[in-house]
Amino acid sequence: MSEPRQRPIPVTSQERAVLEQQKRLYEKATGDSGDWGEFLGKIALLGLAAVGVYALAKATQRSPQSVDVDCGSCGGKFVMALPKGAGGAVYTTCPHCGTELVVPLGTSE
Repeated sequence: MSEPRQRPIPVTSQERAVLEQQKRLYEKATGDSGDWGEFLGKIALLGLAAVGVYALAKATQRSPQSVDVDCGSCGGKFVMALPKGAGGAVYTTCPHCGTELVVPLGTSE
């Protein structure tokens, strides 16, 4: 069985200019620069959290390899290992209540 091919999303030149401006603002605010796929993936996660599809969690920096996470749903605390190259936001599940969480890493304290 072959994998479905990735197809480009058609955008107008005006839409592309807006997206590029938003990508530059994101990179300036977070210091996280990457390719378009990474950027759109992180922004989609944060957007889904903003509209309530996923709960938003609070991350407190613990080490370069992990963060302390406070679940926004049950208030439980847990340590999450950071995937290699993680930046911006990470999708995870609370081990206490099973809530799907988005952990924004760019706003760590």
